[in-house]
Amino acid sequence: MVCVAGVEADSEAVQLPPDEEDARPTSPAPRAGLLLMALILVVMALLAIYSNVQKARRDQIETVTIVPAPPVSTETPAVPAP
Repeated sequence: MVCVAGVEADSEAVQLPPDEEDARPTSPAPRAGLLLMALILVVMALLAIYSNVQKARRDQIETVTIVPAPPVSTETPAVPAP
């Protein structure tokens, strides 16, 4: 029993609502969503590593051959008569 300014109240009989922190889950995001985001991050990291390796090997993979263009004639082609 608690006595406050002449008012007596039985604290054991008072039903308090449960704490909201205890009723709420630890994370508002679903576990499947978190796993999907982690999977996306891993795939993006692997893609970045692959692209950097390919960029470093570009000189070994690609060869460029420059072929001069054929000379352009300045003569006008003959127009066939109808």
